[in-house]
Amino acid sequence: MLPGWVAVSTLCTVIAALLPGSSALWSLAFLLILAGYVWLGVGLTAGGAPFGRGHLTVWDGALLSFATSFGVQAAAHLGA
Repeated sequence: MLPGWVAVSTLCTVIAALLPGSSALWSLAFLLILAGYVWLGVGLTAGGAPFGRGHLTVWDGALLSFATSFGVQAAAHLGA
């Protein structure tokens, strides 16, 4: 799951980097939230347990995407 999440996050970052500087952070935050919803959709359709396993699951991928998006939003609010 982790290599897939890194690949998706990298793709989101590359797409956002191609946009003008003023909207890049907000676009990245939006793309990461969208990726989080996709990870949630995969988790719902796969039917795996969301916790209690010894490895990361797609549910963790959704959480990582949402947390990263919130971090990007906080950085955008601080003017980074």
